[in-house]
Amino acid sequence: MKTIRLAYLSASVIALVLLAPSIINHFTWMMGGESLPYILKGRWDIALVNILFFTFFIFLTLYKRHVDWRRKNIYVAFIIALFAEMYGFPLTAYFMANYVGAVNVTYHPNYLLNIDFMGVRFTLPTMMIVGGAITVLGLILVTIGWYQIYKGKGAMVTNGLYRYSRHPQYVGILLVTLGWVIHWPTLLTLIMWPIMAAIYYRLAREEEAWVRSKNHKAFNEYAKETPMFA
Repeated sequence: MKTIRLAYLSASVIALVLLAPSIINHFTWMMGGESLPYILKGRWDIALVNILFFTFFIFLTLYKRHVDWRRKNIYVAFIIALFAEMYGFPLTAYFMANYVGAVNVTYHPNYLLNIDFMGVRFTLPTMMIVGGAITVLGLILVTIGWYQIYKGKGAMVTNGLYRYSRHPQYVGILLVTLGWVIHWPTLLTLIMWPIMAAIYYRLAREEEAWVRSKNHKAFNEYAKETPMFA
């Protein structure tokens, strides 16, 4: 698993370096507010970098092998569907066009935040800020949770984030995807998110049953004091 994570991270870094000029130009264009009236398509380079980056975090939760980790693939499917539509093929836009007809795109959010930074003016929709903040919080939870489990070396972890939630990494994964749903809702992601939440809830239950079978008394005491999700 460490080899897979290292290879995946290496591929992400190489892709980021090769596509850095294009990504920087796109980032400046998007954050400057110029992208608001447009529907992006055909930017598979940026879609690939985002898919590699966000799917890497699923490897940080693959430390207990007693559960069926294949069901975590719905997270990867969600990320691929999200960025493929966000930058590659705007499926939702084409689908809706069949019902409302071809229209001129004049999207201008009612609420925008303008920030001047290093001589560049950034224009950010409020929902983009809210969704981005939720996504970043989720990534932080996944990363810190991974570090605590790794540091625990197989023992049951009950300190740090695990004092407040029995599954902070799963909370983090759901927050990452929820943030993107808020920022960029599509037909596929709106359908997939509740299904993914239900799958992760069941996965958490199965993991708890395994831990309880190994240390019944300690886990029951821990579960009484700590909520499953928080």
